[in-house]
Amino acid sequence: MLRDHLGEALLFPASGNHMKLTTHRDFASGTAEGLFFADRLGDGALRLRKVGEGVFLSPVIATQQPFNDLVASWNSETPAGTWIEVLGRVYLPEYDGWVAPGGAVCDGWSDWITWGKWSTHLPRACPSCEDSHPRKDSEEQNGWAFAYSVPGFGDSSLNVRGVFTAEAFQLKAVLHAEKGCAGLPALRLLAATWKNTNDPAWQDICSYPEERVAQAESVLLDTPAISQMRRDPDYADVICSATCIAMQMNGLGADVLPEDVALLNYDHGFGGNGNWSFSCAAAGAFGYESYVSYSSFSALRQELTKGYAVTLSVKYSNKEHDDQPYLENAPCHTNGHLIAVVGYYFSRERNEYVYCVNDPAAGSDAETAHREYCQSQLDKCWYRRAAYFVHEKEAGAGLFVRDYVSAVLMPVKDRPEAWALISSDSLLQIPADFLQGKRQTFGQHGSICYYAADERSPLPKSCRRVTANHVFRYGGIGITNEGYLTFADEGVRALLTAGKQVRLLVLDNCDTVYTASATLSEQFDPACLMTAEESARQDRLRRGARVGVAAAGAVTAGVAVALALRKLFGRGKGGQA
Repeated sequence: MLRDHLGEALLFPASGNHMKLTTHRDFASGTAEGLFFADRLGDGALRLRKVGEGVFLSPVIATQQPFNDLVASWNSETPAGTWIEVLGRVYLPEYDGWVAPGGAVCDGWSDWITWGKWSTHLPRACPSCEDSHPRKDSEEQNGWAFAYSVPGFGDSSLNVRGVFTAEAFQLKAVLHAEKGCAGLPALRLLAATWKNTNDPAWQDICSYPEERVAQAESVLLDTPAISQMRRDPDYADVICSATCIAMQMNGLGADVLPEDVALLNYDHGFGGNGNWSFSCAAAGAFGYESYVSYSSFSALRQELTKGYAVTLSVKYSNKEHDDQPYLENAPCHTNGHLIAVVGYYFSRERNEYVYCVNDPAAGSDAETAHREYCQSQLDKCWYRRAAYFVHEKEAGAGLFVRDYVSAVLMPVKDRPEAWALISSDSLLQIPADFLQGKRQTFGQHGSICYYAADERSPLPKSCRRVTANHVFRYGGIGITNEGYLTFADEGVRALLTAGKQVRLLVLDNCDTVYTASATLSEQFDPACLMTAEESARQDRLRRGARVGVAAAGAVTAGVAVALALRKLFGRGKGGQA
């Protein structure tokens, strides 16, 4: 019946329970308007042709098995002033030709259901979204399908309601750029995974979407181990997804903090960091290939054999006879969590596979690493068989995820308790409410932390060490009305006086991370300040007189060129320049 509505060229049969479009050839299977094939960006991408809007429409994907649960993934480049929106619709044969109350004849297709607008430079939100058609299996007029990422859930699947199932789907990606944007957006990957929970054996037919290789006898990757519990205490206990994504990317050569990812994968729709699609989109924004998979243990071992850690969605208890499945060696009880699997071996004693896991719920980095979970128990804990696959960084990708800016932290002259953050010879005035609503209040809010270079958390020798494995300090940080920083118990000064190298990080939840070296050898003199208007006027005069003024390096108290006064990141609440 589906072919009656479509031309042969638009119908694309899918094997297994995955679809992935990532090359020019893949994207050519669909239709595009206002887009063009971008060269030198990953293994193939579509870029918006000009300011405005462009649309990619995938072919109709006919699945081998019926399904009632579908998750979309995307990897994109979204400079400031741009975004991408991914939508999906499903075909239900039971409704094809059905005459609805009122006389309308249905063609079996649901409405388009959105995963929300995505960009690292706007408050991302997966909205509550549902189909508008009446149902024939229920008197409730609540549609055939709905987006699962509604308040209280957030794991971002499109679900078919009731007893019926879908046999095909289609995805649509809308790329948008506002006038004055920092560049044009691009789509590098569009993927989907699906399953039929009406079938008791659905877990047995989950496939592997990549090329298979000979499975290794055992694997133990050097993926960095990071405890989420040692991160910013204002949200440490709810960023397992971001922490696992950070571990996966760091294992492939990145060096990002879990806070950095947490501020990017936060879903303002349901108010949390557990959105599967957003988490993989965040890794994609850093330039890595990443997507959600409804997966299997066989596929898990394939990824590990290839050198890729895999994140699993789980529910477990470290106590027997609890309300969640028992998992020996687990650090806690959880009703929803994610873990990074970094290895496996076959235990002849247990006669089953044992998986080596970096579990971020552990209390320290060392305790996070290599907890051994046996397959028979993990099988019961693996929630909905959801997994994150993260592969190598793609060429030319990840250029717009964040601005990473170097700075200097120095005392303020005659104000020994105050410290100024200087970047590009400008004072960065940190808003007084910067530390309030760190994730929830978008724009000029976020986390501030610092560490001493020689204070590192213990780790097993088999784990790669990254910046996140330092001993971070988050408490006792204040912000004055002038935008200076203060530190309780002279925290930074005490470390510097002891001869330690100190680094401070300011992570905005909009689009900028400042990394500052602290110093006592220089001071900031507020008398050197001039207004932003005067600074701009002086700059115009210098340019007009063709006077070259070098303004590189650290700022000293006796600089000849006065400092420009600048709000942190130079942006308003909306995050635009």
